[in-house]
Amino acid sequence: MIGVGRMGRRHITAARNAGFELAGIFDQSAEALATTLTECNVDKALAFDDATQMLQTVRPDAVVISTTAPSHCEFVCAAAGAGVRYILCEKPMACSLEECDRMIAECRAAGAKLAANHQMRFMEQYTDIKALTETAEFGGLRSMVVTASNFGLAMNGCHYFEAFRYLTNEEVAEISCWFDPNNVPNPRGPQYVDRSGQLRGITASGVRLIIELGADLGHGIEVIYGCRNGQILVDELAGFVRGIHRLPEYRDLPTTRYGMGANEFQRKIAQADVTKPTEHLWRAMLSGGAYPTGEDGRHAVAALVAANLSGENAGRMVALGNGLPIERKFMWA
Repeated sequence: MIGVGRMGRRHITAARNAGFELAGIFDQSAEALATTLTECNVDKALAFDDATQMLQTVRPDAVVISTTAPSHCEFVCAAAGAGVRYILCEKPMACSLEECDRMIAECRAAGAKLAANHQMRFMEQYTDIKALTETAEFGGLRSMVVTASNFGLAMNGCHYFEAFRYLTNEEVAEISCWFDPNNVPNPRGPQYVDRSGQLRGITASGVRLIIELGADLGHGIEVIYGCRNGQILVDELAGFVRGIHRLPEYRDLPTTRYGMGANEFQRKIAQADVTKPTEHLWRAMLSGGAYPTGEDGRHAVAALVAANLSGENAGRMVALGNGLPIERKFMWA
């Protein structure tokens, strides 16, 4: 484990549940190391104050990179160079597209599997919704509207880029973003900058992603999935789903006939959780199943880069093609 803050300690639980034996922990903070030894019942002999020394001493099968984003590239490349076979990196994957490319290339050259910790495909709040939107009753997903708190484009917004890609089977093609004029200080430190505001993304086929994460919003995350024949509302923190769709005899009517008879349901789903889906990610990675790869993580970073460029230019549309700046670094946490 490289980085054992609050998220790193959750990763220890997930890795243990997935069948791993903890072989070493590193953090630049002595306080974080001490807390982890106690909270996670870790032998003091497994604590290191130098990540490179830990990799050389332990020679682990797998490594989790759970530091802040500016050091992700350094530690992922170090793990690949040390012969680690499985590498799981927290999000955002890196602070620049060049770093993403370097991480992917070095892991590929070393024969290491690289995953980004975007666990959406293992979370009920997305797997259930994907199955519903693809039914004839709902008729296919056309928009995903996220009304959230001030959770940061990089901190949490990047998760929704991956969720949207998973749900639509398409990548975001274009993004427009409008930054709030005032930025709330980042809780992880003044050196980090993560913007709030509003965002609109669109795929090549025209499916829309809209995120409202205003700086003046302080509670909750709700998502409305708009389909050809109905809508699905998910309260992700409460674990609540409400769905409504046209009766079969009205499905072929024009979309302007939006008030026809409908079927409705409500049910509970698992509340948002980070530990269990990460455990499932590990199991998929180890068994050769589908998991969020470094390329998937790079797409989320590309969307973040496009959003920041757009926000800096009053919402100008930015395409996610080859024109994005590769070298520019952003101070995401």
